[in-house]
Amino acid sequence: MERNRERRNLPATPPPSAGVLAKYVLAYARTNNLAESRVRAWISFMITAGTLERASTSGQLRFVIKGGVALELRLRNRARATKDLDVALHDPEADLAISLERALTNGTYQGFSFRKKREPLVLDNGVVNMEFAVSYRGGAWCSISIDVARKEPGENEIEWLPAISLAESFGVTGPDSLPCLPLRQHVAQKLHGMTLPPRPGKRNERFRDLIDLLLMEALIDDYSDLFTACEQLFNNRGTHHWPPTLQLPEHWIEPINRLIRELDLPITDARAGLSRVREFLDRICSSGIQ
Repeated sequence: MERNRERRNLPATPPPSAGVLAKYVLAYARTNNLAESRVRAWISFMITAGTLERASTSGQLRFVIKGGVALELRLRNRARATKDLDVALHDPEADLAISLERALTNGTYQGFSFRKKREPLVLDNGVVNMEFAVSYRGGAWCSISIDVARKEPGENEIEWLPAISLAESFGVTGPDSLPCLPLRQHVAQKLHGMTLPPRPGKRNERFRDLIDLLLMEALIDDYSDLFTACEQLFNNRGTHHWPPTLQLPEHWIEPINRLIRELDLPITDARAGLSRVREFLDRICSSGIQ
């Protein structure tokens, strides 16, 4: 009955204010047993990605979605929730920070507008992190953190994935589909991040990549192309050898076990998860044997 009432009260027009949109989000989250923060993030990510795609199609630079948001587009609420947006800029020379800011702050998109909150941060790997305040019809909506990197060698292809629909439940018109990093390259990046040797005095904190690989494994239907993508990415980055050695650092075990419970994955614990990823890696490597 509750779901039926919600469906009768679906918004027929765009919400008139950020407050009304927030009420739609709360109602949707309660009806679908989702965290309100995750639903709000979905709207923020889709609007941000739609704004970037508008910039791309208007003759500006192409931005491609990668990372956790691309994974949510593939798996929806089966994926773990992500807190930021990762994009790749398809231009060998354009300034990352300036390009991103121009793309987001050039007018409004479906009532949403963006404002840079602080100066960009350049991370150790050359990725630029920026934070924007997002407003809806003049009212504060959220802050969003975006990591923008330059397209790597071999990342010329784009895979178009259906966007998360916003119109029916929230009255907001978002994008229909979004340009994303192809699945094989996405998996290759996860394997690289999970096995990246830490810098002296640091720890590899990429335990979430193990969970993501468990989720992405079922999506693979071409292991030969995946092997080629992995080999190329490891060779291009030159940080460690392909195939990598899979390990389970002690400080990963508790957070991985927590994610296994939260996502209701069909494995018992972190060690079982590592065993599954090792089997996955073995299949990838076997496909490369001629």
